[in-house]
Amino acid sequence: MELSQIPAALQSRLRLSVIAALLSGPKKFRTLQDLTGATAGNLGKQLEQLEEEGYLDSKKEFVGRRPNTTYRLLPYGREQFTQYVALLESLLAQAEEEKPET
Repeated sequence: MELSQIPAALQSRLRLSVIAALLSGPKKFRTLQDLTGATAGNLGKQLEQLEEEGYLDSKKEFVGRRPNTTYRLLPYGREQFTQYVALLESLLAQAEEEKPET
């Protein structure tokens, strides 16, 4: 992955936070909201975009009459995030090599 190829899905702090949170396993909407500090509306919109782009999927259940949605990172989302982290590590290593001696 090159800098110019970073997917739009990974160009948002909130979407990156959601993906990072889901690396350890599925999370409920409310948990993601608590972890990210996002408003319900903004989080919902970002989750919808990540789902449409194939990064995650969701499962909606009802507890009583209340919806309870759980989100799970898909292999594609994990792969894209891993490639993004590798790119950042590569850029850091390159910057260290090019850093002038003091």
